[in-house]
Amino acid sequence: MLKRFAPFWPLAASLAYTPLQAADLNARDFFSAPVGTSLGVAYLPLTRANNYHGPADTTGKAELSVNAFAYRQLWFSDICGTLCTPQFIIPYADIDATLPGTTGSRSERGLGDPQVGGTLFFINDPQTRTYSGLLTMLSVPLGEYHGRNPDVSPGTNRWMLNLNYNYTQGLGEKWVVEGNIEAFLYGKNDDYYGSDLEQKPLYRLQAFASYDFTATTYGALRLIHADGGELQLQGRRLDDTHQRYTQVGFEVGHWLDSRNQVLLGLTRNVASENTFAQNNLLLRFVHVF
Repeated sequence: MLKRFAPFWPLAASLAYTPLQAADLNARDFFSAPVGTSLGVAYLPLTRANNYHGPADTTGKAELSVNAFAYRQLWFSDICGTLCTPQFIIPYADIDATLPGTTGSRSERGLGDPQVGGTLFFINDPQTRTYSGLLTMLSVPLGEYHGRNPDVSPGTNRWMLNLNYNYTQGLGEKWVVEGNIEAFLYGKNDDYYGSDLEQKPLYRLQAFASYDFTATTYGALRLIHADGGELQLQGRRLDDTHQRYTQVGFEVGHWLDSRNQVLLGLTRNVASENTFAQNNLLLRFVHVF
């Protein structure tokens, strides 16, 4: 049975982090707002990859295409005894992939796993643009999932906890630098082709450097490095599923007025091991209520 499912294991790992995880950070995400402020955020992330780096892609024909949408609602509140941001995310995805080691494509579309959580601020100093906080997001396995086509299902049939610690520091009048330490912790998927699939934590480091071109427009450079995510099937470790990748990219954010912002982001993998070499495009719209 293990041999039968071998071509699908690396894809399960590679999809553990895709645009479906709309909790992905952007530059200045930890900037605060006054208590009582509410934000609605719409994401349109697109992912394309025609190259899989790893021994599993024996045919050289692996491809990945993800068109997604996610809506995020958050509130700035003092109910935690300090500033915090209760929030939820509802994602939708259309996924098409040719799995590593195969030649035929598979596809699914539908609602992904919703996420709930928020950020607890430890430092909140808008005057110097100094912030620090812990973002915690829990993915609830309610999305559309198909146990016989799990690698391209929008839902994952497992719980997932995303923890991200951020420190943001303004430098002078125009620069902002940010560092993030992040961990993804995965529950068990008890219906992966009828078997139990488990995954070790995936750890990431994220860094941003952003600059104010004008009072309403800024640009940012981003760097992400990830390591981990090894898989086990029926308690047996699967070779060549430990992921490592490095991504670089940039973002441009512009305030249309005092309540509406648009952002364009481009990111690509410059190093990949046991995962797709992805190119990602993000369009984001923020409305302040």
